[in-house]
Amino acid sequence: MVGNLKTWDVFISYASEDQDLFVRPLAVALQSLGVSIWYAEFSLRLGDSLSGSIDKGLASSSFGLVVISPHFIGKRWTEYELRGLISRQIEEDRVILPIWHGVTRQQVVAFSPPLADKVALNTEGLKAQDVAIQILREVRPDLYAKHPRAELERIASGEALRDLQQEIDRTRRELAEAREELAEYRCPQCGASMISRLNAPADPEGRDWDLREEFECGYQVFGGYIERPCPADPRFPKFEDYELQCHHNPDEPRWQWQCYAIGKTDMARRLSLQPSYGSTREEAEANIRECYDRDYLRGKHTK
Repeated sequence: MVGNLKTWDVFISYASEDQDLFVRPLAVALQSLGVSIWYAEFSLRLGDSLSGSIDKGLASSSFGLVVISPHFIGKRWTEYELRGLISRQIEEDRVILPIWHGVTRQQVVAFSPPLADKVALNTEGLKAQDVAIQILREVRPDLYAKHPRAELERIASGEALRDLQQEIDRTRRELAEAREELAEYRCPQCGASMISRLNAPADPEGRDWDLREEFECGYQVFGGYIERPCPADPRFPKFEDYELQCHHNPDEPRWQWQCYAIGKTDMARRLSLQPSYGSTREEAEANIRECYDRDYLRGKHTK
């Protein structure tokens, strides 16, 4: 064990739909490497209390391996296990080891922001043996240090690892296909989500219509023409692409100076900066620069 009195090294929390193709091969590979696991299929016996056995497994395992998949996100029972691990995480700190299997960051954030904030193993970018060996390094550093990498790969190899790799490859293909289908709903520069798509007239008389699309990053396009660039676009205008014009209004009791940014390039003219005000010319110019830095340079578009 890892310097404690726990019965198991790892408790595996997963959705039953992921058992045959992913979780069971992973569990077998971990066992081959010497990791002791609480895994429902291996640990439950006929007549056991399901909730009682899971509670015991949660309390008696050093780590909780959480296989986050689309099936996991939609399950109520996995939430019960996750709450148990989170309560331990509060007291013992590093308990939860998340694995992202067939999910995107956006899905994990929507499901559980605290889980999304944790460094996770993403099966999309790893081989099966890498998944098993990285888990070994975290939960049993003593065993990991005993063998060279090549020896660990030999120990973990076998039918279970081949099955695990096949499932990882299948999920990787499905994710790639899903991303390709969703690409038209995301900003081509930064991947931000589309927030509106509507038909709009392309001329004052309304004879021709086209699609206007707007994205969370502020990118806006109408009929293929960029009306407002994405902050991640290399062509996004710099502050130096604007000419500052200031006007003095002595009758104004407080803000006597107004400052306007006039675009000097085509792309700068597509991104209008709001006018700024100040009691002096310098203050008005500083305010418009601050607004650019805050709302545009950091990619936070203000409508």
